[in-house]
Amino acid sequence: MRELAPDGITGMPSRTAEYLCRQIARLLKGGSLTPETCERIFAFCGIRPSDAQWRQFLIPVLSCLGLLSLVAGAVFFVAWNWAWLPKMAKFALAELLIVALAVIVWWRWYSTLARNALLATGLSFGALFALYGQIYQTGADSWELFRAWLYVLLPLALIARQNSLWFCSWLVANLAFQLYYNTLPSSLLDLAASDSLTRLPPTVLYAYLALLAACLIVREALAWCAITHHPKSWLASRWFSRVMAGFLLLQLTAIVAGNLSDWGSGDHLPYITGGWVITLLAGYYLYRYRYQDLCMLTLGIASLSVVGCALIMQLFLLAYDTGDLFLTGILLAFWVAVNGSILLKWQRKLVEKGPIDLVPARLTLLTDTLRQQGLLSASQVEEIKQRGHASDLPWYLRLALSVGGWVAAIIILLLMILMLYATDLLEDPNAATLIIPSLLLAAIARGLLSSQRDGKHHLGLAWAIAATCGLITGVLLQIQSNDASFIMLSSLTALPILAAMAMAMPDRTYRFMAITALTFFLVLAGHSVARLYLSPMAVRLAVSVLVAAVVFLWMWTVSHQLRLRSGPYADAVHPLLYGIPCGLMLLSFLGINAAYLTDFLWSASQFSTLQSATGTGIAAGLVLSALSQKRHSQPLFSIITLPAALICGAAALYAPGIGLGLWLILMARYQGSLGLLVVSGGFMVLYVIGWYYFLEVILLQKSLLLLVSGLVLLGLAWGVKKVLPAQIGGASENA
Repeated sequence: MRELAPDGITGMPSRTAEYLCRQIARLLKGGSLTPETCERIFAFCGIRPSDAQWRQFLIPVLSCLGLLSLVAGAVFFVAWNWAWLPKMAKFALAELLIVALAVIVWWRWYSTLARNALLATGLSFGALFALYGQIYQTGADSWELFRAWLYVLLPLALIARQNSLWFCSWLVANLAFQLYYNTLPSSLLDLAASDSLTRLPPTVLYAYLALLAACLIVREALAWCAITHHPKSWLASRWFSRVMAGFLLLQLTAIVAGNLSDWGSGDHLPYITGGWVITLLAGYYLYRYRYQDLCMLTLGIASLSVVGCALIMQLFLLAYDTGDLFLTGILLAFWVAVNGSILLKWQRKLVEKGPIDLVPARLTLLTDTLRQQGLLSASQVEEIKQRGHASDLPWYLRLALSVGGWVAAIIILLLMILMLYATDLLEDPNAATLIIPSLLLAAIARGLLSSQRDGKHHLGLAWAIAATCGLITGVLLQIQSNDASFIMLSSLTALPILAAMAMAMPDRTYRFMAITALTFFLVLAGHSVARLYLSPMAVRLAVSVLVAAVVFLWMWTVSHQLRLRSGPYADAVHPLLYGIPCGLMLLSFLGINAAYLTDFLWSASQFSTLQSATGTGIAAGLVLSALSQKRHSQPLFSIITLPAALICGAAALYAPGIGLGLWLILMARYQGSLGLLVVSGGFMVLYVIGWYYFLEVILLQKSLLLLVSGLVLLGLAWGVKKVLPAQIGGASENA
């Protein structure tokens, strides 16, 4: 039986092309490459998609979103108490979706649509089993539902040969185990983070962890065999192995940290501690020397950092002396910094053999092709090689270093407060109490960030975050206000501090965080100021204009990014490209959770118009940007720019995060970034879950909305297929 297409996102450029274009874009700042030539290279490599490549990308993405929306709508429809409908009619409706999806799979077996339909079919069986238990009230426990669901998912996964169905099977199996042995946690994260896992009988717990490890070993063996002999196979994908390894380490780390923090006060599991040590040592040997994988090493270092911090805190848990607490904080910050430096050292060692996760032969072939096409010269190729790859950190390493930086920053702030407490400066706090020490931290941070050494640079990020938090807190301590004006004053206070620190700190990661916070606090401050002086309608209009201006600035930066990178503002391009949408994401989440938050913090809702104004501003900004680009004959997405802006804008009017998420998916393809695509998809899922939770309508209305949305998305996929051309001309690395 012929297998389906390899498991991946169709229409995205290859990792080799994405990596090379990132390196090429750095030549713009030095002036050795013009923006026009760089744009031609991006188009040749598939980073900037043609109409045919947009078609290749949009059809599977829209089909997948549409089918998943239909399945979610079916689940909500089953959850609704529809007692007036006969039993057989209920089963007929639930099974009709499964039959329709099965027909799609049979009809278009070799297409990506069939792969998505097969995934949707497996998910739909869960709704069918839930319906059966709801109607007949068999008395079966919840875990039996997941067990029956697993029996269906496994054959489908064997047939489909795709990671997504195997991931669903693995997830359902873990949920069944969780529900069978413990009903207290509500999710796998709760299971790993709480101590409920240790309440299982030791034999059962050992068997469960051993089974997780065995599944990981089998998956890794198949993956490395496929990478060696069939690199385009779906088994060669690494993301599922990394998820399995991360979950296993999460479980082991929670248990080991619990063992260390409960000395002499309960049952311990020394064998699991030994297994954790063996797992880290085996992982270090395999992924450092045999099969180089920096992501797996990052997971191991993260686990080691958590356990080490738990051990340090336990050593000084009974210490109430200021000196002991100060020593504890220094050791914690030092431990986090050392682990970050180890990761950076490993990254440097691994990239000396070539870019991580890339085949050097493919990179050489692509550079030679660009030279033959006259797009790169021999000197430019040599300049790319001389730049090295050490500064091109993978996203997971940047994430780990950022989290470590925040942890270290919090520790530094606590140490500074402890020092002020020891010197009795906190008894009568004034502006100089926190501001002057924070300025000193900022000066140290700038010096560390200016260093070319990775260890000092990593430490500088922590000091910069601590300095920023200290400056904002120091100013806020001087503000005397009530609840109504505190949000406005705190937001206005944060704006100049963040702007000044972003210009002063020579670090892209810090500037990204600063732009994210600036975007968030700018809109929040505008909303708070408008509420004090304007009517509700004028507030919505003013905030909408502000958000539209922010979106317009973002889209202008996107369309002119290559020219900006060749000018004096090159260092601001990356933070603006990704910091502004991250700030808008935070605003979207704040809008749907505002009522929940204000119940705890304020007596009256402070954000009644924020969500609607944000959605209106996002819609207006997208449409105005599309019209401006069309007027200047510079559309981002070719002929689909204006229709895409109208569709995403219409979705943003009803739910800001959904419209923004759809646009970010398009931006991910325009930038040729698989990481941005994953982040956009994750944001969409989290936003929709939160939005539906706080949406004050009945389940029937929610299900109908999802069903209609699914049909609209499938209709858009059909429209793209009819409008955009299917031919892909020219050579590119877009496979």
